[in-house]
Amino acid sequence: MIMLIAATLLYVLVIAICFTVIVKGHSLNFIEKRIKNVVVKETTVEDKDISEKEYHQAYEIVDDLAVVLECNNDMVKYNGVKSVFKRVEAFRDQKQHTEHEQAAPAAEETTKNKTANLWVVK
Repeated sequence: MIMLIAATLLYVLVIAICFTVIVKGHSLNFIEKRIKNVVVKETTVEDKDISEKEYHQAYEIVDDLAVVLECNNDMVKYNGVKSVFKRVEAFRDQKQHTEHEQAAPAAEETTKNKTANLWVVK
């Protein structure tokens, strides 16, 4: 009985390794591609449209970083990278803030529709 359980676990392990090799593998044949398509559901990343202003702002940040990294002085590089990093953080916060504002009206509608279920207890 123990040998049957051990053999079953060994087969399960071998099948799991085969699936892993198929999913992570390259140059797959037709059958392996079909198995991979069944096992892994491909999700496409939706590219969000960005405005021209945001594109140019991000381009300027990267361009300034390139100029800073071309310098020979290490202190100039250090201070320049710090300032570029602060600009990147501000840009990311600005982008997240605008996305949050767009999602806020939908959240307000759902809170208006809900009734209050909490009571204040003293």
